[in-house]
Amino acid sequence: MSTLNYTQYGLSPDFDLGLADDATVVPFRVTLEVVDAAISLHYEVVGKEKLHYIPITCDSKVEIELVGDQLFFSKAWDAITTKEALSSYYGGLEYDKYDKQLDRYKVVRFQARFNRGGKLGTRHPFNINVDLLQGTRCDPRWVGLTIDPDIKNPPPGRF
Repeated sequence: MSTLNYTQYGLSPDFDLGLADDATVVPFRVTLEVVDAAISLHYEVVGKEKLHYIPITCDSKVEIELVGDQLFFSKAWDAITTKEALSSYYGGLEYDKYDKQLDRYKVVRFQARFNRGGKLGTRHPFNINVDLLQGTRCDPRWVGLTIDPDIKNPPPGRF
């Protein structure tokens, strides 16, 4: 067990890039499933099966969807936090797909500013904070988890 603590930074709530409704959306899906009789957590950019990080190629919106009956965004923590102060790149966190019975959300969106002039493959570590449903919908018990993918802003030359 690690006793190492680190700070989690929330996304800037007032962040607004002025993106149009038809702005680029990077859809990222996190799935909890059973694979070969084992519980598996899988994440990917929708439509790019082998891409396990979020590529930011222009100012855009990122949408993260949790898939599975037991996976919901955290009630105790912001859904998305970063391990570094990155409020000049990401913000405007919005929640969607509310489950009224469980008082939890399944989708979040935030805006991402493209790192113009940044070194290709620049990694911005962030956290997806979730609650894992234990028990039943009528008698829920929750286990908090942090999922730890990366945003690459700008991404490697070819992604």
